[in-house]
Amino acid sequence: MKKYIHALFISLGLLGCSASEEETAVLPLGKADIPSTAAVRATPCSETDSFAVQLFSVLAASQEDNFVFSPASLEAVLRLLQQGARGATAAELAALPMGKTGIRSAMNPNEACALFVDNHITLNKDVKVDEIRRAPFATNPSAAAGIINSWAKHKTQGLISSVISERDISPNTGLVAANAIYLKERWLHPFPKNATREETPFTTDSGDSVPVAMMRCSASFRYAEGDNWTAVALPYRTDGRKGEPGYFIGILPNNNARDFVRNLTPVQYRNILRALSDNAERKTVVLLPRMKLDPGTYSLKPALLACGLKNIFSGGADFSGFCRHPLYLSDVLQRCFVKADEEGTEAAAVTVAVARYKAIPPGPLPKVIRFDKPFIWIIGDLNTPAAPYFMGITQKPN
Repeated sequence: MKKYIHALFISLGLLGCSASEEETAVLPLGKADIPSTAAVRATPCSETDSFAVQLFSVLAASQEDNFVFSPASLEAVLRLLQQGARGATAAELAALPMGKTGIRSAMNPNEACALFVDNHITLNKDVKVDEIRRAPFATNPSAAAGIINSWAKHKTQGLISSVISERDISPNTGLVAANAIYLKERWLHPFPKNATREETPFTTDSGDSVPVAMMRCSASFRYAEGDNWTAVALPYRTDGRKGEPGYFIGILPNNNARDFVRNLTPVQYRNILRALSDNAERKTVVLLPRMKLDPGTYSLKPALLACGLKNIFSGGADFSGFCRHPLYLSDVLQRCFVKADEEGTEAAAVTVAVARYKAIPPGPLPKVIRFDKPFIWIIGDLNTPAAPYFMGITQKPN
């Protein structure tokens, strides 16, 4: 059976009633607080999709191991929350430079949105969403979690069976905003299995050498070089679908990958994609490690605060567009899984926003790009301002 790319994104927003500032604090799961970075403090970028890059820079720069992030999943749930936002809360969300929606892409995800509402809440009639389901958050948190998890399992073809637990639901939880995206793609140029070399040295940023299974493919790819980076775009099959083709975009920094991502700005990110898009395909040999990344669950709240998203986490948040109960966000959690092999990529992401009531002619020698040290990667397209589906940094392939 051929393997495909499976990309899944679940975004869940748990909303509850107003509480004191002390009650709103939720500690990151095993992660230290994340400070602001140069990418966030820099002059705002005119690109509409700069929020994804800013947040990725803040998040990935703080990680000492592999990291995976789904901007598309996060932005989907933030847009769903915009329906209920009013006043300063609505203005804060509207000001975010998120990616555009409605752009036709040959990457054809199945998407679903849902609101899970506590039994005692009456949802405003003008709220538009694919599904509205009742969940007994206040009286039976375990059952409420089960309802959400069953929905997630169904929408992700069984690949994500649990996205929330009873301990994530407080007696004050009143509403959960959920988004799911499912992608299934294949490489346009598969990596021949007989070309993969096991036990190939991979040098980490700390200087250690670890053995990895290194895949190898020689084909025509979009390839570009900058002052301190080299990049290649590996296309996925379109199978006749219209729209912008999808790519796995690998960025290999000349020096330390964490330093590179810490200083990555939206302008530099877009310049890399433009360089790849502008360059004609040329013969390129790509060596990419087989990857299986599951960095666990982490909190996005410190990074969102660093990017200036503060009102939605405060007692001053206004989500009265959903219902008459005062609501505020208390945390945003995400977990991603990515697996890449010779024939494709399998990827999954879960985001939980927690709140409470408040043929090539002869030419030059082929370029060679060897991802045998930490590198950054993106799954998305090159030419549109849509948010990438995934962004990650591989520091030590598993």
